[in-house]
Amino acid sequence: MTRMHVAFAAAIACAALALGSDARADETTETRPDNRARAQQLFDSALADAEAGNFAAACPKFLASQEADPKTSTLLNLASCYEKNGQTASAWGAFREAEGLSRKAGRSDWETTARERAEALEPKLVRLTIDVPEASRVGGLTITRGGVKIPAGEWGVAIPVDPGEQVIAASAPGRAPWELRTEVRGASSTVSVPVLEELPAIDVTPPPIAPVDAGPAAPASWWTPARTAGVAVGAAGLVAVITGSILGLAANGAYGDARAQCTDGVRGCPAEAVRDSESAYGLATGATVAWVIGGLAVAGGAALVFLSPSPTTEKTTAKIGVGPGSIGVFGRW
Repeated sequence: MTRMHVAFAAAIACAALALGSDARADETTETRPDNRARAQQLFDSALADAEAGNFAAACPKFLASQEADPKTSTLLNLASCYEKNGQTASAWGAFREAEGLSRKAGRSDWETTARERAEALEPKLVRLTIDVPEASRVGGLTITRGGVKIPAGEWGVAIPVDPGEQVIAASAPGRAPWELRTEVRGASSTVSVPVLEELPAIDVTPPPIAPVDAGPAAPASWWTPARTAGVAVGAAGLVAVITGSILGLAANGAYGDARAQCTDGVRGCPAEAVRDSESAYGLATGATVAWVIGGLAVAGGAALVFLSPSPTTEKTTAKIGVGPGSIGVFGRW
């Protein structure tokens, strides 16, 4: 062993003797039996590492033992380990904590040792100040050191830190994060947090939906409902004209038969001739009515077919009305 390692091992041994034969019996909190066993094993392993000069391995084990089963004696060993490992701030804080616990436990010897060791470390402490100017204090600002959040009350205060690399980071909603790695060694340092850069606004408007190409629109049909109705009306009128023509021919034939029977001027017209004449009159009347209605229907149908407007998207309706001596088409198109 080097002289320093021997000195530390001797200090550990003396501390154990000074703390009494049961140096791990000073329980400060209730712990589970399995935690005590785990803490004892960690303590023994840490002590072996410290005696071998491997303080980097010993300190985490002392800390784990203290967390499993808190004891002032373990805390004193942890503080000594931190000091030998160059972690001056951690050692100073552990000695100050051990001083307070010793005072509560009535162990003046431990209290004196812890206070003297802490006072000896104070001139060696390295302090780091995290300065946060007013301009940098944006809403939701979070500052961390080594991944641990720094309360706003510590901003601008010189806090003891262990020598070595320190990682300071800052973040805020809508701002670009900032990080700084700096070496803190023999002298105190100050790190100033800059104004975090604003991030560009994110456009959350969804992109427009492209219309679906359904192909070329089908041309509107020339045969609108009005024109279809016109053809129907015109066809009905044509049938009526044909019917009137047939009735007219029949009336003309009946009238000719009646006249042929009335050639004798002495005896006059026989009864059969009178009946034929009356039949001819009735047929002629029916033919006239059919011609009139048929003509009107043909004219109305033609008007619907040729005078109707071009097709539109508006709904078109049409109705046909027929009355005595007239025919009409009603609708909207």
